Amino acid sequence: MKKSRTLTGIFVAIALLTTSTSYAQVNSEFVKPVVRGPQSDESVYFIMTDRFENGDTSNDYGGIDKSKSVSGYVPDDIGWWHGGDFKGITKRLDYIKSMGFTSIWITPPVVQKSVQGSSAAYHGYWGLDFTTVDPHLGKESDFKELVTQAHKLNLKVIIDIVTNHTADVIYYENSKLVVSAADSNIKKPDWLNLISNYHNLGDNPSVGNSVTDGDFFGLDDLKTENPAVVNGWIELWSSWITKFDIDGLRIDTFKHVNPEFWKVFIPKIQAAASTAGKKDFPIFGEVADSDAPTLSSYVAGGEVPSVLDFAFQKEVKNFAQFGVSAESLAELFNGDDLYTTSKTSAYGLATFLGNHDMGRIGYFLSNAVAVGENETLLQRGKLANAALFLLRGGPVLYYGDEKGMTGIGGDKKARQDMFATQVTDWQNETRIGSDPVKGASSFDLKNPLEDQITQLQRIITANPALRNGTQEVRFAKKGLFVVSRYLNGDEYIVALNGADTAANSQFKVGSNNAQWEVLSGNCTISSGTQISLAISERNYCVAKAKSPLASANAIKISTPKITSTTLPSGWMEVSAQVSGSNYTELTFSVRVKGSNWKSIGTADRRTFATDATKGGLYRVYLHPEDFKKGSTVEVIAAAVDAKKKVQLSKIVKVKI
Repeated sequence: MKKSRTLTGIFVAIALLTTSTSYAQVNSEFVKPVVRGPQSDESVYFIMTDRFENGDTSNDYGGIDKSKSVSGYVPDDIGWWHGGDFKGITKRLDYIKSMGFTSIWITPPVVQKSVQGSSAAYHGYWGLDFTTVDPHLGKESDFKELVTQAHKLNLKVIIDIVTNHTADVIYYENSKLVVSAADSNIKKPDWLNLISNYHNLGDNPSVGNSVTDGDFFGLDDLKTENPAVVNGWIELWSSWITKFDIDGLRIDTFKHVNPEFWKVFIPKIQAAASTAGKKDFPIFGEVADSDAPTLSSYVAGGEVPSVLDFAFQKEVKNFAQFGVSAESLAELFNGDDLYTTSKTSAYGLATFLGNHDMGRIGYFLSNAVAVGENETLLQRGKLANAALFLLRGGPVLYYGDEKGMTGIGGDKKARQDMFATQVTDWQNETRIGSDPVKGASSFDLKNPLEDQITQLQRIITANPALRNGTQEVRFAKKGLFVVSRYLNGDEYIVALNGADTAANSQFKVGSNNAQWEVLSGNCTISSGTQISLAISERNYCVAKAKSPLASANAIKISTPKITSTTLPSGWMEVSAQVSGSNYTELTFSVRVKGSNWKSIGTADRRTFATDATKGGLYRVYLHPEDFKKGSTVEVIAAAVDAKKKVQLSKIVKVKI
């Protein structure tokens, strides 16, 4: 569901200053760097703990009762516990580090209601005791050792958390709430046992908001507007930072919790992390929506620093599958402006290709390639990986994708064992780049996708612009998509050709007449006043200009334009143009007359012309809800020129 913050009755009146302006405040305070966020330079390996590696068979049943109905351990059935644990992850940390990852994200480690209905809680989302770890996964000491050993390898440990709901303990009989005597005090902390701390409206309530107030597939929906719940979760998850030394949070079912909760909870968690000495603490929410205006409303709207980028997943998946709609990719990145504020940007989004709910990228690709065309499937797998690791954002790889896992669907069908599986279908399923795994462990089988990922991440480590640099779209037509990446004088080209035929293109970048070194992939590049690039079918390349980019000429900033939009949020587009073609960062600031100037964000690249967007614009968005209705707001844009002098635009006025 789209979050609507539409403001009715907005009247926009723009007045340009017609006389020359005296800028008494012409100084560096007008210029702010792009805010990238803690996730922007992370490369995350996402692990479903139960399915990764069985390091200790003594905890497979999670206790002394080995019956299916209590332990839930059935290793040959895809819906039950299989035996993976903390010791197993610890055993494979070197493997993860060797591929170049900087962090691991593990599914919720808390104590589960092991069995509900006809399935088990191997996935971690049916929590009962949130104060400690599930015995199927090991002991607290095992988890602490995992974190300790990860830190020795400079790997962060990000845990999956749930604040929206708990396991299903509250039932409804004849419109009455029922909790069995055995379950009445089964949850921890104790405040989770109070029925008054839940909405108790069922899956599809006739009152309230079905998204934030209703049960999520029957799971007990917490009343997160209650102060007791807010404070309880803050205390609980802060304690995981101090007790277990974790390094970040992925937040499940984020959109199902009221916004007011997040605006209290997340700053408190960030403060707890900072007090613990963790200044770089990634937090990203799961908002299962592929609409960028909707996703951006959670980030730019001040609820969370980052979200999983479902819009990226949708467009890159389509491109890698069929090699069409490079224009749609360009428009996706035009939409990055929606995330730009003084505290956030799209660089901090968590990008991904597939996951444990929707299915693997290998599944999507195998459905788009004819049976038997193994080389084509491998090429498209590599193309997808190149997009994930070389385009903006902090990439998240789902465990097993590097081994070519495909599966036959989403949810349970996409949660294969990395260790030797007892599930017959998984032993025989199609794999990208290799034969079916049969009875072997995936860890014992090399895969070309694993080698490619390792190579790409080594290149990125040696060339920081490919993770931390500006991204600007340079070419997008049919099956060919090209961006440049730039940082501290170093310029790169990333080209992706999803078509089944070779492609040629010409486009401008900053480094005119430079020679280019191809670092990975297959393409040829010649340079003049424009780049000429040729690339083979279903391929990618990343190349670096051999000479640093020369300083830009003097720049001029056009008068900003403020335009009302049809966005559900009611945000207003603020844009300006900068002379020349080199890289520039343009900071937009606002004030109500008589008050101080405040940045509303910095744009570091131009929009790319599409049917929906004018090209050549530096853009941010003004949020009318931040001002009193009827206020007159002044807007100015600023940049630093090649001589390190601040250049300012004229001021424009807008009435909110």
